[in-house]
Amino acid sequence: MNLFGSYDVVVTGAGSSGIVAAIRAAREGAKVLLLEGTGFLGGLITGGRLTKPTGLINSPIFHEMLDRCVGYKGADGRVRESYWGKYTGTFDAEVMQRVIIEMVEEAGVEVLLRAMVVQTVMKDNSVHGLIIRTKSGESLVLAKAFIDASGDGDVAALAGADFMLGREADGLTQPITSYFRVLNVNVPSLIADCEANRADMWEVVYPKEASNRNEDYVMAVLLTGFQQRIKDKVAEGFDWIIPKDHITMKTGLIPGEISVNVTRFQGNGLDDRDLSRAEIEIRKQAYCAFDFLQRFVRGFEEAIFLEVAPKLGIRETRRITGKYTITEADVRGNGRFDDAIGLCNSPVDVHEPGGSRAIMDHVGIGYGIPYRTMVPLAVDNLIIAGRCISADAIAFGSTRNVPACTMTGEAAAIAAALAASRGVLTSSIGVADVQARLRELKVWLGTPGEEVPDVLKQAS
Repeated sequence: MNLFGSYDVVVTGAGSSGIVAAIRAAREGAKVLLLEGTGFLGGLITGGRLTKPTGLINSPIFHEMLDRCVGYKGADGRVRESYWGKYTGTFDAEVMQRVIIEMVEEAGVEVLLRAMVVQTVMKDNSVHGLIIRTKSGESLVLAKAFIDASGDGDVAALAGADFMLGREADGLTQPITSYFRVLNVNVPSLIADCEANRADMWEVVYPKEASNRNEDYVMAVLLTGFQQRIKDKVAEGFDWIIPKDHITMKTGLIPGEISVNVTRFQGNGLDDRDLSRAEIEIRKQAYCAFDFLQRFVRGFEEAIFLEVAPKLGIRETRRITGKYTITEADVRGNGRFDDAIGLCNSPVDVHEPGGSRAIMDHVGIGYGIPYRTMVPLAVDNLIIAGRCISADAIAFGSTRNVPACTMTGEAAAIAAALAASRGVLTSSIGVADVQARLRELKVWLGTPGEEVPDVLKQAS
């Protein structure tokens, strides 16, 4: 078999966690290969149009990404607050793509797009290589350490790691979704509509100092609600085909641009047929929601449907079973851990599997993410980063969000780079070494007795 190459660290998956991991590992001195199955970098934060981190960013690499987007006039870097807590910035997806390409190339990361991992090469329960499939055929990739940032835990599953899938009662996962984007919305009129119907809105976030121009609301508006309006119009005969009872929307970089989050498809994100059906059904739902907004929400009268996000929003698939599984009680109770690698304030964000409801519960000053959640049982030389870390079904509602994903990317990269430089398996790296480097990088860890940042004290 063709040997594609030998590396210090191989990262699988180029979503937010994989991008952060690849850049950090390279900056730590590792020779890095970043594998991605699609044709673009960034995953949901670019192709999925997921352009608002749900929580405060605590990853130095991702902070730098946001700062560079601000420099290109493609992001709002300010801390803003919703009913579920504080969050950092909003950005434009294509500007973020530009920044990612710049930072990956500056770090010297080698990127291989449209590459699927089809098999792991194991020795004594340790990962030593990956067999990948590309347009050119199958090749072998060797490395000293591996990071699974695939979102689905693909490498871990191929290596034989145990995993959880769905909620315990029935195995259902959170539904699949996609943003769609609309242009030419009269944003001041939309906000006036929301304020006039405030009892039907869960959140109405916008700059109070703004005037009556669309330009004043760019990347600064967050709206959720319309539940009663949907119910009333359905009673009057509108054919609402979406199994969701509310709408969330945010403004983008273009004046009058709105991204809408309302679509919902119940299916298995690991099943080809479900994924194909989701692509079609979500578009039908997006067209339905657009018709609803044009007819019944002020500001959308002259709106233009621009696109459905090109990458499906897969909320949940495998959660790899680690040496510790973070629980709902840990997340809601501001858990602190001796091996914590990042303090996370992302809300418990659960879209009801098989239903129409959703919850967004504030977690106060936040919780620490244990390094043990990133270490799979019975598989060595592989570290998990991103949404497939070890979490129960409710805790996952918080850990699946960008702030947690990017924190685990930082920690995974440091551990993998240390293992590679020392010529040992990742299991030989103590968390104290990882934490020491994270402290140098000014990361809030979430360990017992650690001082809570002022921004989170204010949020609590």
